[in-house]
Amino acid sequence: MNDLEKSILSTLVYYDVLDRPLTGWEVFKYLIKGKSNIKEIKLNNVLEVLENNQELAKFINQKNGFYFLKNRGSIIKKRIERQKISDQKRRKVKRIVRFLQLIPFVRLVAVSGSLAINNTKEESDIDLLIITKTGRIWTCRGLITIFIHIIGQRRHSNLTKDRFCLNHYITDKSLKIPFQSLYNAQTYVHLIPFWQAESGLYNKFQKANKWIKDYLFFYSDNKGGYLKTVEYNQFFNSIRKFRESILDGRIGDVIEYILKRFQEKRIKKDPLTYQSGGRVIFNDQQLEFHPNSPEKWILKKYNDKMEKLGFPELGHEKDSGLI
Repeated sequence: MNDLEKSILSTLVYYDVLDRPLTGWEVFKYLIKGKSNIKEIKLNNVLEVLENNQELAKFINQKNGFYFLKNRGSIIKKRIERQKISDQKRRKVKRIVRFLQLIPFVRLVAVSGSLAINNTKEESDIDLLIITKTGRIWTCRGLITIFIHIIGQRRHSNLTKDRFCLNHYITDKSLKIPFQSLYNAQTYVHLIPFWQAESGLYNKFQKANKWIKDYLFFYSDNKGGYLKTVEYNQFFNSIRKFRESILDGRIGDVIEYILKRFQEKRIKKDPLTYQSGGRVIFNDQQLEFHPNSPEKWILKKYNDKMEKLGFPELGHEKDSGLI
């Protein structure tokens, strides 16, 4: 197999772990770089290999416009079902995010995880990445948590279906994701921004995370908007800015300090903070709560599948430094 064929197979194997067949365009869009030395790839190159390459045909099939590994045609039905579920959940996100414009110091709200790739299950929660103003990350997290809890939409205990998992906050001055891996590259390339307070902030996030290009061929750091975004509400934003003006001085500094101490104490007492196989980070630049991250087992299954298919040299992807 040449480098392009290996990249295509690697991409289909990765998404097979997620039970998701891909269209030809998606194979091209999320093409894994691996150890390839290819300088330029066009969509036609990928489609030509998918349709006519006899070597690759030993490992993959095509049906109804979807490509998948041999004997895995059943995941087409899963994709269609999960797309419908994702559409419903996304409508809910749009309703809730509209009101997050009222929360002081929120700068961007994006959907991540399985919903971002339209691969969510009926019982799944909704993962959000939230960008806050620098110096107010603890205040912003506290206010968002209270709001989501009051309206009965916060994930906790066994209540997960359609609930919001507020598991990742970063500041507008710390946009680079420090933990790099194939899993995180695929995660953040799918990120769907629903609302931003400042025009161009999401583009700054993209530029700050150019490391994704080390894993994928076609990461764009100048991507446009999305159809699913929430419209800018002038009234809501005026209210948010007024609240920020009150909490942006010395009083706000005191509140930030108190909320930081309170939240840090709770985080340190939680046994999940130190659980093996995940990552919990809490500082003034980033709050990440993934104590049970799927990253490790997804990459392990990917590596195992590559080895089983006879390409052990492509099955050495490491996680991003989970504990």
